[in-house]
Amino acid sequence: MSGAARATATPLDDTRWFLPESLSPLAYTRIYAGLALEHRRRYNQLHATYVNEQILFFEQTLAENVLGGLRRAGPPAALDASLARFIDDERAHIAMFRELNRCCAPAAYATRDYRFVALPGPAARVLAAASRRPARFPFFVWLMLLMEERALHYGREIVQRRGELEPAFVETHVRHLRDEVHHVRWDEEILDWLWPRTSRPLRWANAVLFRWLVGEFFSVPRRAAVRVVDAWIAACPELTPRREVFHRELRELRQRTDFHASLYSRTIVPRTFARFDGAREFAFMCRVLPGYRPAGAR
Repeated sequence: MSGAARATATPLDDTRWFLPESLSPLAYTRIYAGLALEHRRRYNQLHATYVNEQILFFEQTLAENVLGGLRRAGPPAALDASLARFIDDERAHIAMFRELNRCCAPAAYATRDYRFVALPGPAARVLAAASRRPARFPFFVWLMLLMEERALHYGREIVQRRGELEPAFVETHVRHLRDEVHHVRWDEEILDWLWPRTSRPLRWANAVLFRWLVGEFFSVPRRAAVRVVDAWIAACPELTPRREVFHRELRELRQRTDFHASLYSRTIVPRTFARFDGAREFAFMCRVLPGYRPAGAR
């Protein structure tokens, strides 16, 4: 918690970028380069709060449920000890990113955690129920590995450009980066224990569920990305006549190879892709992750 307190002790400098521009989807559209500096920076800041929301949602809604369910499944003692520490880390991250967003936009986050991330009630309940049963739905552990390994990439990009960025964002994401190094290793230890214990039919079913979830929520800009753009336009009303152009260009990113390469590649998520290579059930992940091609594929 001390890292979170330090990261939010002073007001944020809204004349600075919050994230490297390369970590936002609109930066890969044709229209982006022609935008005024102040417009690009404001979009960057709003997108950064959405990235914080993603981390908060993932760790608040999924990670604790999955990790708690794994502890109930009776893992080996050493792994159980790692899971207990893992849960403590995730609770600290929840507080850390919640406080950072409240400093970014007090009015937007004073009484809620989510401005852009939105999951309908029934879907949220199904997701929560399934995530508490990781022995039956181990695809959640694959998702944790994918997302936490990508978080390492985000953290490293932020460190490389820290001189350009808002200091509180840098400090919070560097703290997150330090913990995620351990989390990726623990994710792999969990899979080494859990995946071989899963029956072959259940492995295939989980791979299908995993592919759907990644394709629906984690591969191309959809509803939340549009909400970020709409909030940006509300903050910069002079951009209102171009709203539909921005929406269209976001949709067209699904065809942009450079955009997909910025999300997932063998450089960004090497361990996850290597594990896809070793599990036949994941050979079809290239359908939702264009940056992935099975090892040996032409």
